[in-house]
Amino acid sequence: MELTQLQYFVAVAKSLHMTRTAEQLHVAQPALSQSISRLERELGVALFRREARRLALTPAGTYLLERLQAPLAALAELPEQLREIAEADRKNVRLRVMAATSLVTDAIIAYRERHPDVHFLLRNAGDEDFDLSISTSATEETGAHAVSFEERIFLVVPAEGRYGGEESIRLSDVAEENFISLAGTRLLRGICDGYCLQAGFTPRVGFESDNPASVKKLIAAHAGVGFWPEFSWGDPALGGGVKRLAITEPDCRRRIVLAKPTHRALDEEAERFYLYLREFIAIRLGQGKT
Repeated sequence: MELTQLQYFVAVAKSLHMTRTAEQLHVAQPALSQSISRLERELGVALFRREARRLALTPAGTYLLERLQAPLAALAELPEQLREIAEADRKNVRLRVMAATSLVTDAIIAYRERHPDVHFLLRNAGDEDFDLSISTSATEETGAHAVSFEERIFLVVPAEGRYGGEESIRLSDVAEENFISLAGTRLLRGICDGYCLQAGFTPRVGFESDNPASVKKLIAAHAGVGFWPEFSWGDPALGGGVKRLAITEPDCRRRIVLAKPTHRALDEEAERFYLYLREFIAIRLGQGKT
């Protein structure tokens, strides 16, 4: 007996209709009928009898159906169960990334060049089941479970626009400009809105996007100006079209906060990546050893 024969038998036994079952299984009806006939010959009993215009199970067929349903159901569950076992055995590091996505992605790529067997699961805000959290704050956060790094925030303007010849700017100078901003739920957005209020205005948001690359494209298209973290989003001038200006007033900065859970210790792999990421961010932001 073959597994496929038994699966075909159960399908026919449940529908009691050969043609309909063949369509459901995407096999030719003659092939399905031959498979059932072959199974009956191997078992030495009839499993079906024809009644009027449909099939009926014989007592032997009824008994076989009852005996097969549990083991076949267990076999159907095996692939998912095996995947779960393999997943549990794999080295997983779960990250809650709410800031510096590009920077964290670069760190993961570099780390996996040395440790290709490590699997990373990236989640956004709201997921509490994480090994490491990367967020942003306007003030320093320190403690046994957190370390923070300072990063300047620049203003990005169209390279060929009104401010393209400048190297620095006061934030109040662009109070009348449209701003290209990240979506309002992003933590950086709140920090930058706060600096605008310090400069005496509420930013007039012309476009919102959840992607830094989209922010840059809109600025290059002269749709407005926008804030840009010094390191964690990469160099905005790559590819042309925009220019990064230092903000002289107010002093615009943010903190990138790398935190571990407070309620449990990390496993060995997550702790190893924590130490790596901490050094990676420090070096990238110019606050560590080179």
